[in-house]
Amino acid sequence: MYIDIGIKPFPHTHNTHYEEEMTLGQIAELCYHITSTFLKLQIASTTELTRNTQEAVLRTRSYFLNDIFTQWDPLNSEISFAYNGGKDCQVLLLLYLSALWEHYMLGICKSQYDQAYHNFPLKKLPTVFINSNETFPALESFISMTVNRYHLSLYEDKKYGCSSDMASEFERYLELNPSTKAIVIGVRHTDPFGEKLKTIQMTDSNWPQFIRLQPLLEWNLANVWSFLLYSGEPICPLYRYGYTSLGGVNDTIPNPYLKREVVSDEDKTFKFQFELENSVGYSPENVTKRWETQDPNLIELGEQYLPGWYLLEDFKERAGRIKKC
Repeated sequence: MYIDIGIKPFPHTHNTHYEEEMTLGQIAELCYHITSTFLKLQIASTTELTRNTQEAVLRTRSYFLNDIFTQWDPLNSEISFAYNGGKDCQVLLLLYLSALWEHYMLGICKSQYDQAYHNFPLKKLPTVFINSNETFPALESFISMTVNRYHLSLYEDKKYGCSSDMASEFERYLELNPSTKAIVIGVRHTDPFGEKLKTIQMTDSNWPQFIRLQPLLEWNLANVWSFLLYSGEPICPLYRYGYTSLGGVNDTIPNPYLKREVVSDEDKTFKFQFELENSVGYSPENVTKRWETQDPNLIELGEQYLPGWYLLEDFKERAGRIKKC
């Protein structure tokens, strides 16, 4: 069940150009506004897909507020966030910030002092990016922009190639951030080796010991697009030009199932018009600025491939990932 805790509507303009500077507390408040308005969309006017995503949002919100934040304090650096700029972890980041704001406000409700006498306790969100692949320039630019927008204190490793030891890099991160007890990870059951994962679990014995927090496991691809398109937030431009799963430059191509010449007329129907037209800060003339790019190579791909959000089948999501020998 979604409970409105009486937080006032978000007072800031949702800037489509993403030039408005906000504190971490303000962006967390905005994410709460995004989540709460999505949950308040009238069920009668939504599609079954949207209703299913609302249920997924409620589950994830419950995991954070009732199962995770009751064990580890997110306002005291006990929780870090794994971020790579991809669609899954961005959705999870929006939901995490939303829950962070609600957790903070629920604490204020128990205080004898008015909200005006409280300051959001975090200025930066502890974040880690362990990168074993050479990253697309468009993704690098997007990560840089969102690091500033969401106030991420990003630890990034750039050891490209198979020689990079991810477990060792997480161990290094924990050495530099000893207060970290748990890390939020945007993995889903349909990801490789994801079918046996649990929402809360300890890392394997051959890894540095920390709690893996994985509250996006039950989401499907359509849920991700539904909430992300509604959010009004910037989206990595690679998704606009046929990519659906982002790996490295040398092992990722646009999804062949989105090639315009092979997609059926039915699959060319945009399934998220309701989310887009009701999205936060929506205006027809500005909507594409959320994923715009000046890269001529990507623009050329847009003539050949449909945007990633036209693909809804989970088993086709990684068709653009080239298997390594």
